[in-house]
Amino acid sequence: MASSGRLLVAAIDFGTTYSGYAFSFRHEFETDPLKVSASTWPAGSRALVSLKTPTTVLLDKNQTFHSFGYEAEDHYSQLAEDDDHTEWYYFRRFKMMLYGKDGKGGLSKNVTLKDIRDRELPALKVFSEAIKYLKGHLLKALEKRATDVKDTDIEWVLTVPAIWNDPAKQFMRLAAEQAGIKGDQLTIALEPEAASLYCKHLPVEKMGGSEQGFTCFSNGSKYLVLDAGGGTVDITVHKVREDGTLKELDRASGGAWGGTQVDEAFKQMIIKIVGNPIMQSFCRAQTADFVDMFREFETKKRCSVEDTLSKKVTMKIPVSLKDLFEEETEEDIKDVVRQSSYSGKLEWVNDKIRIAPDTFKSLFNCAITDTIGHIQGLLSKPSCEGTQTIIMVGGFAESPLLQKGIREAFPNMRVIIPYECGLSVLKGAVIFGHSPKIITSRKAKFTYGIATNKKFKPSRHDPAKKKTVNGVDFCAEVFDKHVGIGSKLKIDTVQSEQRYNPLYENQKTLDFPVYQSTEDDPEYVTDLSCTYIGNMSVSIPDTVGGTNRGVRVKMIFGGTELKLEATQERTGIKTHAKFNFLGD
Repeated sequence: MASSGRLLVAAIDFGTTYSGYAFSFRHEFETDPLKVSASTWPAGSRALVSLKTPTTVLLDKNQTFHSFGYEAEDHYSQLAEDDDHTEWYYFRRFKMMLYGKDGKGGLSKNVTLKDIRDRELPALKVFSEAIKYLKGHLLKALEKRATDVKDTDIEWVLTVPAIWNDPAKQFMRLAAEQAGIKGDQLTIALEPEAASLYCKHLPVEKMGGSEQGFTCFSNGSKYLVLDAGGGTVDITVHKVREDGTLKELDRASGGAWGGTQVDEAFKQMIIKIVGNPIMQSFCRAQTADFVDMFREFETKKRCSVEDTLSKKVTMKIPVSLKDLFEEETEEDIKDVVRQSSYSGKLEWVNDKIRIAPDTFKSLFNCAITDTIGHIQGLLSKPSCEGTQTIIMVGGFAESPLLQKGIREAFPNMRVIIPYECGLSVLKGAVIFGHSPKIITSRKAKFTYGIATNKKFKPSRHDPAKKKTVNGVDFCAEVFDKHVGIGSKLKIDTVQSEQRYNPLYENQKTLDFPVYQSTEDDPEYVTDLSCTYIGNMSVSIPDTVGGTNRGVRVKMIFGGTELKLEATQERTGIKTHAKFNFLGD
């Protein structure tokens, strides 16, 4: 893992909905870990200052970066009003395209990303332009403070959901490197872990719901971190060790149940009324209004529970959507709503809709139900027994309805919502950059192994996988297990070491296709539970020894990323083979 001894740590929280950065100097961290400076953004056309800005990228018709965040939203809205936007590229909420994809066709360096009008560009370009902008903005902020910090003095930290797979993490690292951040100055931080570190340092008065002070962070205590962001809900369970470091009790888990699932439910409600073709036309023809509609809904998501559950929620809907619908269908929108399944649940008059409390609450149902169900399953595991505290962090954790749902589902647990819970991940990532070894062990999310050939045993092996080399029968595609699911992973410690030989006497390269599995002990890499995640190549140019040229492969979990190391037995030469999850 990268050294934490640099002069300054700068963290970029690249979120699904919002992004930002924060930083602190080493001397500040040593005095007060919570002394972290966060970015501030003028909130677009509104006279507000925000601590995060929308994850929105705008490129011009020549595919050149133009702007990011509120500035990108406002400029694109202006272009749309002038009908000059059709050749520009506008990307919003694109981070989630990396979730759930593996390295075998699903995610590669060349994967493309669709903008708001379904025009495609390389995803790596869009991600790297966003990171480059945030990096540049941060460096300008440092210049204004006249800090005289050199680029080599900065340790960069980039946050990713803990539930992401290795190809997605590598993709983010590659995007950061393309944005000008050197690989040896970059640490990947897992979002709920970062939030956990932030909360661990908070004083009692800023831990909402923590009347008993620091008991949830005392030695031996266990607590669950619920990181509810825009795209994902990321959950981890930690135990505080005697030396104050943290141990992960169960592998990080979660799903795509974040705030954008609520946005999607809202969008589907509108589509049920106007129809998908009208919504698509509205998005393309009135893009500025489409963006404004979701900005408006974002504010309504944060209404108090009392307001949401006691009276109708009134929000502005662009009149252009109503006009487009009535022009295309020759029907009155009010009549259509009255005749739909939303009769009595929703009213649509000109540029406003009024949503009944139960209907508005139902937009949150899937996100809240999925999250609660997952936590219940997690807390029932023996490893998590005795967990008494849930700490809610992340932007979606600010939702009163989610907070209410969690409190009602777990009445016997203490639910803590820290002050500025939306910044917990960002500020915690800075703390993590200064002290990355504070998380001493994690749990393996999968079983990891390498595809290999083993001597064929008729009583055990599948005849379809038999192949003969120089008169010897081998079984191909055997899953050679290195690490079992749920295994304790000590940071930067060799987890496994296996010996491999080349199959052919004149072979000059050994390829090690690496797979992960949701089973503890799969037999073949072709089993349904197995997913290819990348390949490691080792050069063995000296053919003396024929097939008896052993290569020892070590699997090391260096912090948040998987590393492999190969050593040639005969020569002792170590090959720090580049492990590529993303293909060529």
